[in-house]
Amino acid sequence: MPASTAARIIALGAVLALIAGAAAAAAQTAPPTKPDEAKKIMQEIAGDYDFEIQGQIITVNFFEKDGVLYGAPVGQPPEVMTPAPDSPLKFSTSPNGQLYELEFKRNDKKVIDRCLLRVMGEEALGAKRIK
Repeated sequence: MPASTAARIIALGAVLALIAGAAAAAAQTAPPTKPDEAKKIMQEIAGDYDFEIQGQIITVNFFEKDGVLYGAPVGQPPEVMTPAPDSPLKFSTSPNGQLYELEFKRNDKKVIDRCLLRVMGEEALGAKRIK
């Protein structure tokens, strides 16, 4: 085997090892959420969040039912929140074809107490009401 071919094979092996190592590292840092863990997180998320949007306070209620997260402004029919594949704290929904992205946040005590809402390039931060 010519030296250049051997060098290419070695280089290809090194690249594949790096890719495999990166994939393994990614799997270790972001393991998939098990259904019971996801349900527990959704139950932590559940509650009323107040968002200030265009000078008005809009309260959105989130709740978990049968392992699915639902949410809607008070008085509106609930929408299914679709979980994001990269984080158990991220969801989206598309009522009337409009994409809403939600990212729930934990405070320094690891309690979910905020929700960042993104829609049409705008962002609003909602605060969870304390019971």
